[in-house]
Order: sequence, then structure tokens, then C-alpha cells
Amino acid sequence: MLDSVGKANYNSLAIKLQERFNEGISYLIGYTWSKAIDTNSGIRGPNSDTLFPNNNNNVQAERALAGFNTAHRLVGSGLYELPFGQGKKFLNGGGISNVLLGGWQISSIVTIQSGNPMNVRVGGDQSNTGSFAGRMNATGQPTELPGGVRNTDRWFNTAAYALQPFGTFGNSGRNTVVLPGIMQWDFSTQKTFRITEGQAIQFRFEAFNFPNHPNWGNPGFELLGSDFGVIRSTRTNMRELQFGLKYVF
Repeated sequence: MLDSVGKANYNSLAIKLQERFNEGISYLIGYTWSKAIDTNSGIRGPNSDTLFPNNNNNVQAERALAGFNTAHRLVGSGLYELPFGQGKKFLNGGGISNVLLGGWQISSIVTIQSGNPMNVRVGGDQSNTGSFAGRMNATGQPTELPGGVRNTDRWFNTAAYALQPFGTFGNSGRNTVVLPGIMQWDFSTQKTFRITEGQAIQFRFEAFNFPNHPNWGNPGFELLGSDFGVIRSTRTNMRELQFGLKYVF
């Protein structure tokens, strides 16, 4: 049985900096600093967040960071039209230089954000209640590892958790592990060749995850699993390049 007993709150600070098209340059930068707290993040919760509480008689013990909480998120996009060609600052005329250098545009989107919380659990019915979503005990050790120690083979301190006695509920909190963040730079450039007033050919080059930066996926979240704390995937694709040619009329 599903009940509408969840509680949530969200607070944030949002900042936006924008420059509309001015001398060939336009950009939009947005930053959000936020915190979301709830007792359940949805019927299909993110990042192993379970639909059911650890103890059905103590829903308030589920109060923690929401599964979708993102403490920091910075997104910047920009467009720059090169100052060459007809009507521009340089090479404002005809000739082969105008054809080759005029009509170029460069654009980028950069995304930097901190990771979401992840719920860790036993991975078995240790509480003897028929639930495989129960949590284990907390040992008192910090969950987060120092940056110089943390890697894909041990993303968080697995010693911070221990299997509780059979037939009891674990006392560890919900969503106690913070996942890897995201750093993404998408880049594109395009060149427009004017044929007539109403016709043009547009060449475009696009690069997604241009620096080929690995954004790591979720570590194993079940104490009884063989991959507990180990990351074996990436969250986003590695570098992707594509070319395009479009006829506009």
C-alpha cells in the first residue's frame, strides 16, 4: 500500500548573468546553490532511493537529502561570431578571404555540477520483514573519503557500514553517499556559405564532451554485493564528434 505521507522542502539561491548579442558575442551563465530534503523522492526514486522506508513504523527516520539534491550547478553557454566578412570589422568586402573566413560562428556549453546523494542498503532481508530495501548499521566512521584516496575502486568508505544483527533494523541514514559530479563541455562551430539571398549551405562541426572527461557512474550500493563501493561505468558518453552539411532554402 502506498500512502501520501512524504514531506519535502527545497531552498535555493539562483544567479543569472546574460549578455544578448553584442558585437558578435552573446552568453548566458546560470548558477544554483540549493538543498532539497525529504522523506521520499518519488515512486521511482533516483540513485537506488527506495520506495519503502527502512522501518514502516518510523517514516520520519527517512528524512534526509533528496535523491535528486544537487548542491551546486553551474551552466554557461556562449556564441561568438567571428568579425570577418561582409558587414564585419575585418575583411569587409569581397575576395577569397571573405569566402573562407566570413560567416563563422563558435559556440560552447559548459556544465559543472556536484553529485546527487545515493542510498546504500543491505541487499538482503536482514530485518526479517520481507524487505530487501533495508539499511545496515552505521559504524561511526565518516562516509566520504579524502580526495587523494577516493577512486573508482573505492568511491566511499565502505567501513562506515556494518551488517546489523538478524531481525533488527539498521540505524544508518538514508542517502548518505554523494555520487560523482558532472563536468561537461560541448563545443560546436559552423560556417555559412551564402549562395543567393534566400539560399545557403551550412557546414557544422560538433563535439560532445569535447575534452573526453570521464563522468563516473554510480558505485555499487548493496553491502552484500560484490561491487559495494566500486564504480564500473560512466554516467555520460565519452567524446563524440560529428560533422554536418545542410542546404538552407
